[in-house]
Amino acid sequence: MVDTSDTSVPLRVLHLTAGSDAGGLSRYIFDLGAAMHARGHQVAVAGQRGAWHWLFESAPFPWIDAPMKAGPFGLRKAARVLLDWMKDHPVDLLHVHYRKCSMVGRQIQKICPVPILYTLHLSDLQVGWPWSYFTDFGDHVHAASSEARDWLIESAKVKAENISLVPHGIDPVRFPLTTESQRSAARQALGFGPADLVAVFVGRLDSPKNEGWLLDLADRSRDRLPGLKMVLVGEGPHEQMLRRRVVRQKLRERVFLLGHREALPIYQAADALLLPSRREGFSLVCAEAMSTGIPVLRTRTAGTSELVIENQTGRSVAIDRDKFIGAAIEFLSDLPALASMGKCAAEHVHAKFTFEKQLHDTIGLYRSVVSRRR
Repeated sequence: MVDTSDTSVPLRVLHLTAGSDAGGLSRYIFDLGAAMHARGHQVAVAGQRGAWHWLFESAPFPWIDAPMKAGPFGLRKAARVLLDWMKDHPVDLLHVHYRKCSMVGRQIQKICPVPILYTLHLSDLQVGWPWSYFTDFGDHVHAASSEARDWLIESAKVKAENISLVPHGIDPVRFPLTTESQRSAARQALGFGPADLVAVFVGRLDSPKNEGWLLDLADRSRDRLPGLKMVLVGEGPHEQMLRRRVVRQKLRERVFLLGHREALPIYQAADALLLPSRREGFSLVCAEAMSTGIPVLRTRTAGTSELVIENQTGRSVAIDRDKFIGAAIEFLSDLPALASMGKCAAEHVHAKFTFEKQLHDTIGLYRSVVSRRR
């Protein structure tokens, strides 16, 4: 048996995800897999093809088609597909990213005793009956924030010793501090001028994000923030509904839905990032935006305590529509404060939340889980 606690021995990791869907989860798996591959480890990803499958088509590691979104019979098929693949490609660890993926992992374990690491990407999941029947957090849980870890202990009743905290990280080379010339060019590319107040949202247009609150903000702040340009970047099931609202509420000069875009130029054009989510696990987009030098206003979801130092790197507010809108108007009304907080935000992320640290700690966690299982 290979001793994977030896740091010179490459790891063999199989990620199980629902699909290559739009959003930060796909980016997390791709970035982690590509970085591990570059360091000599063996990585593969299994799931159903989704809107962002183009991302994995360029990956240096294989994708395995498996019906991870299916019902019980489909999940059994997924387990059989992966067991067949594993005959020629043995793995040391299953890294799962959804509860259904854990169920597939347990079926695999009946034949092949490989450990399961579960990453909690969204806290405050439903865990009461009947969800408790389908909830399995694997042999060990990775939480990206202290709030997520606390939720696992207090609500999901996971033992503290079965949880490891490894925050997400940002590559400051990919998301560098924005220069004035970059800011001017980015605004010009979007059709905005130096006097415009640019607030951005980057994420999936779906229920947990509460992105409709941003249209409410644009509507209610016409007098207080006349120069506001609210930019939403992302895809999702709410996109067409949001576009209809923009027309109906006469917000075409204040709200801009850009669909999927490279995030960096959007951050470079912005004065602030707004995140009104109902649930998060950490929020990579907050860390990315902060790395470029813009502050964030976010609801108090998992990841807030890591990223937001109140009135220094940004601000947080309760998960309430009216409170969020009121806080956003106040937040965006003070441009000198935004600039000062943005500088502190970049320093905070570059000092404590780098991708290199995340990668180092994740590989260490992998080795720990594998060794403990054996």
